[in-house]
Amino acid sequence: MRKSSIFTALITLFAGCSDDGVVMRTSEPWDLVWFSDSTGFGIADLWAERIQKELGVEVVVHDYAADGLSAATVLSWIGDGDQSRSDLQKTLADADVVLVYGNPEGSGVTSDIGICVSTDTTVREAPSHNAAEDWQPYGDVLVQIYERIFDLRGGRATIVRAMDMYNPVIADWRQAGIEPECTAAWEMMSQTVRDAAMRYDVPVVSMYDAFNGVDHSQDPRQRGYITSDGRHTTDEGKAAMVDMLDSLGYEPIVG
Repeated sequence: MRKSSIFTALITLFAGCSDDGVVMRTSEPWDLVWFSDSTGFGIADLWAERIQKELGVEVVVHDYAADGLSAATVLSWIGDGDQSRSDLQKTLADADVVLVYGNPEGSGVTSDIGICVSTDTTVREAPSHNAAEDWQPYGDVLVQIYERIFDLRGGRATIVRAMDMYNPVIADWRQAGIEPECTAAWEMMSQTVRDAAMRYDVPVVSMYDAFNGVDHSQDPRQRGYITSDGRHTTDEGKAAMVDMLDSLGYEPIVG
């Protein structure tokens, strides 16, 4: 959905009722809840600025990005058994925009993709176990996250979005001789994100495609998207991520 359908969504939102007859907030600020690991540092505020510019609505940011944040941790935070996070659960219940990303650590995947996260350039053993069934536990955790979000929202229309992770270390893979195997693992991780989101009709933006090209062979460092630390985004990289999020439009869904 681009500009023309953005205005269609605005008509729906600001009329106070979705196509499903779900009453939505009109004059109050929107609450944006952001989950990501460090690859999403700083993006929530920039996206909020873009939403304000595009739609003319004030946005309040609730940024839960954390270094190494996993999907399993997100699920533990928002699960109905965690009373210590009741503030976050209430924030989600009131949210208008939610972005979900968490890495697969702790979800039970059998793929050893951790090998591919390293910036180590020495020749080393390539990762294995990259079949769909190896990644299913990660998908199951993501599905439970969406289920919990829509449960907390109580059937109210919400702008829920998902993203996958860009690959900042492809040059290191090449030097280490593990590019084919790590590409296969990264692509399975991305596909798992897409498949889980599809279960709830959640639109997905592929930062992997945006940073590494649709064939996943481009080095985002050479494109000026990655800082000197070899992992995180420059201002240009952050702008590219916000552009990708904006490209999905702002049509709400009910899961």
